[in-house]
Amino acid sequence: IDRSGSMNTRESDGRTRLDHAKEAASDFLRGMKSESRAMVIAFADRAEVACAFTNDVKRLADRIDEIRPTDGSSRIAEALQLAVAYSTRTTASPDSPDAAELPPAHDAHLELFSDGRIADAENEILTRGELTFHRVGAAADNVGIVAFDVRRDIERPGVLAVFAQVENFGSAPITTDVSLSVDGALPKVQEVSLGPAKVPATQPAASNQPPALASAQNLIFELESQTAGLIEIKVHRGDALEIDNVVQAPMDPPRRLRVLCVSDRPEIRYYMQRAFKVAFEIDDYVEMSASEYETSADADLASQGRSAFDLVIIDKHDTDRLWPGNYLFFGGIPKIDSVSRDDEEVDEQVFVNWRDGHPLLRHVPLDKVVVLKWQRLNLPEHALPLIEGENTTVMAFIVDPGHRYVISAFDILESNFHKRPAMIIFLQNAISHLAAGGLTEPGRLINPGDTIALQVPPGASEATLTTPDGRVDVIDAADRQVVTYARTESHGLYRARFNDPAETTELYAANVLDPLESMIQPAPEVRIGSAKVQATPEDAAVNRPLLLYAIAVALMVLLIEWWVYNKRVMI
Repeated sequence: IDRSGSMNTRESDGRTRLDHAKEAASDFLRGMKSESRAMVIAFADRAEVACAFTNDVKRLADRIDEIRPTDGSSRIAEALQLAVAYSTRTTASPDSPDAAELPPAHDAHLELFSDGRIADAENEILTRGELTFHRVGAAADNVGIVAFDVRRDIERPGVLAVFAQVENFGSAPITTDVSLSVDGALPKVQEVSLGPAKVPATQPAASNQPPALASAQNLIFELESQTAGLIEIKVHRGDALEIDNVVQAPMDPPRRLRVLCVSDRPEIRYYMQRAFKVAFEIDDYVEMSASEYETSADADLASQGRSAFDLVIIDKHDTDRLWPGNYLFFGGIPKIDSVSRDDEEVDEQVFVNWRDGHPLLRHVPLDKVVVLKWQRLNLPEHALPLIEGENTTVMAFIVDPGHRYVISAFDILESNFHKRPAMIIFLQNAISHLAAGGLTEPGRLINPGDTIALQVPPGASEATLTTPDGRVDVIDAADRQVVTYARTESHGLYRARFNDPAETTELYAANVLDPLESMIQPAPEVRIGSAKVQATPEDAAVNRPLLLYAIAVALMVLLIEWWVYNKRVMI
């Protein structure tokens, strides 16, 4: 049973698709043969077993009724893995007391109750059994926010640029208002007109026809703010899916950027000073030698459990003094798990590929950059290669809880990188993308279902976390630097409050920015790998209004009463 964000769509009878899916699944189970057994799996971005194999239909129906909605994306991989694992026959005896819990001796049939909007379905393979797709839903009218970003102007820290992309997924053009507010006060409003959802053209448009109205439009708001607050973008239009109509972002007060350069080499210090103090006009620029960095007091490098600097550049040095923050390594590595280097160096190679669309490499001309040699890095699986050689990673981007690392495997002075425009553009990107003008800490904007990494401030032993629906969870934080929280199924604000002397409070915003979830029109088929699974012909029954059943029952009652009345008259 799909319980992802799009299953919160309200149909014409006022009930959600998940309500319809649960009802249809329960009806299906009540029609099983008495000797049949079934299990129930609920899934969104993650999957869980709602009920193990049993022939107790009431128990199955009760567990289905307990399935709760989420606002996460729809991914079926884990659900299929669970289905295959649980339907594999074990060696237990059929006469054992647990026989009813055993999977069937033959391959199980998989009954999928969903609207068919599943992100990873085409990447999966059904290794056992057959799948039947019970399509749920009929509504298609929806307008949603599908992209969002906020930046402070580095030169004007009090000025915010807020970007949002709004898209129409319905079949008719619409005009609506989109507002921006900070702490709910003095909203700025823009009117947006959107064409119908994109549909592949069957024939080219005539040359004399006016251009079609785009179904998506980018909006940019600019405002001044000198304080912390909560930014909210809202689409003022009622439609079938409400969770993608609002986006929120916690905002820190503006502050002056602080940059630290750790290097023992005068050439590197001179270049970085010219770049940051002269070109970028960052006054709070600090230099340290490697030994000074390692022996400095914690209070000089960190503040409230985080790095005291927006960006730390480390040249030809390995270190484990890594408070939560942003780090740029040239020729050195962070001493963290899964990051190391081989003794063997790579030489006589060139850059063969780089991600020029990534914010760190945007507009960086690397085609004329020459590097004599670089280190062979060993990186974790989640590391993102930014620049690659023939068979090695030259520069990588790693995001860990509270930390962002850019690791360059080469020494700047063994290249012409610093002598070409590429270096200054790259450093400007690093300031814009990593430091972000002091807007918000990394990881405070999340997707529903993401895990929150909470940095524990000094003196705290526990955190109290309040969810958007008001639930309160207490997290043990004693003797820990980072604690995690994964119950983020709903969109909205998550508030963490620590019991340290300062009563540190952090806000995290979970937003639904997923075009696939916003495309609520049910899919006619589901592709599992290369196989197409068509919706069952009776899928429309899932959405049949309850009123029709009520009318049918009422007519039947009237018919019976009429028959009884006539029998009495005849007697």
